[in-house]
Amino acid sequence: MALVVQKYGGTSVASVDRIRKVAARILLTEEKHQHMVVVLSAMGNTTDTLKKMAAQLDEEPTGREWDMLASTGEQVSIALLAMALRQKGCDAISLTGWQAGIRTESTHSDARIEHIDPMPIRKHLDEGKVVVVAGHAPCVSRCRGLTL
Repeated sequence: MALVVQKYGGTSVASVDRIRKVAARILLTEEKHQHMVVVLSAMGNTTDTLKKMAAQLDEEPTGREWDMLASTGEQVSIALLAMALRQKGCDAISLTGWQAGIRTESTHSDARIEHIDPMPIRKHLDEGKVVVVAGHAPCVSRCRGLTL
């Protein structure tokens, strides 16, 4: 069976109800395929809210600190979706980019992916888990053509 990768943007996971709907959709797809990876953005307007909060403290935060703050939005989404899937009887695990084996250059706020080690994701897929990975839309588009 094929590996299926699905990407859901912020609007798709903007509320707990929407996360449940995404989980139901994933379960329907997972029934037909052996391996599934799901990539999620932050919920709804989370990134905009974080930008506004950061601007109240620092008009020009360093790239590193902005990356650290922005990544929390995706971490919330992936954890909630993994919980929703597990609640429906689906073994799932949430992974940040580095936990998934994605390595980038050190340029903050616009880093390019240098290498993807497929083993962390492959290990979880082989264990029968749906792998839920944090991903920002521009990062995902840079991954096209890379394989697990």
